[in-house]
Amino acid sequence: MKLITSLDELHKAHLLPSAAALGTFDGVHLGHQEVIGTTRTYARQHNLQLMVFTFSTHPLASLKPELEPPRLLDNATKVKLMVELGVDILVNIPFTRELAAMSADAFLEMLVRCGVRAVGIGDNFSFGAGGKGNVRLLKTEHTRFGLTILSRPLLKKDGLVVSSTNIRKAIAAGRVELAAAMLGRPYEIRGQVVPGDQRGRLLGFPTANLRLLGQHFAIPAFGVYAGRVLVDAAWYGAMVNVGDNPTFANQETRLEAHLFHYHDNLYGKELRVQLLMRLRGEQKFSSLEKLQEQLKEDARMAQGLLLAQEGEGTWEKK
Repeated sequence: MKLITSLDELHKAHLLPSAAALGTFDGVHLGHQEVIGTTRTYARQHNLQLMVFTFSTHPLASLKPELEPPRLLDNATKVKLMVELGVDILVNIPFTRELAAMSADAFLEMLVRCGVRAVGIGDNFSFGAGGKGNVRLLKTEHTRFGLTILSRPLLKKDGLVVSSTNIRKAIAAGRVELAAAMLGRPYEIRGQVVPGDQRGRLLGFPTANLRLLGQHFAIPAFGVYAGRVLVDAAWYGAMVNVGDNPTFANQETRLEAHLFHYHDNLYGKELRVQLLMRLRGEQKFSSLEKLQEQLKEDARMAQGLLLAQEGEGTWEKK
């Protein structure tokens, strides 16, 4: 896959004719995948490259930083997902004020100069200064640019629109199964293991304390989750705590994972943590003994869930 990370690089590139899916694609959720899939099908049928034109930063990060929503994935994961979707050319550039000021016509003219012959777009996506470019404009003006338009209606899951906004709401409420149903994969957080307070080890449940790789990511509702963790290309079942440990005073928000059947040193390693189900909310315990008893029950529940999913083929160790 050819990766283009700036407008200047795009202007200088010599690209083969393509069909381009347009979107912020900030979650690469099922709705986004449908737009990209429709564009991919057209591209393969017409001997074109599949391009995705998207942004490495959310538009609001540049225009109104205080309103930028929490991120659902980092750029490394976004690129990886695009490879899996069969993208030939990924234009993944920062959203800048220069782009925001570009008219819809100028934006489409730029795409045509880059060899774009067809455009895939979701019904709710807008582009160009003031958001004046949209599906309606494309359907009325596409012949002027020599473009074929491939539009897709909003996707619904169990009566709920699949959108990044609704996925963020589900994560904030701890409904990670609903988030996964809309994403088409479990919600995932990446982090690097750093030294912690060693309390988990004393309680019989040593944890990997994660420093998140990047800022402003969607943080799930505080509590304990069943999950899985990728370490050195192998998945391990885990129970994951998100919160500020109210049993102990003066704690900052943190993510801690206890990996089942893993006993090596994790310090400094980069981990991928997937959250599968919230087992309970965060609690304050009157004693370390009561906390330890609850952790044993959490571990039992998490392992039962993971074994059930493994038996169904939902996941397996690699």
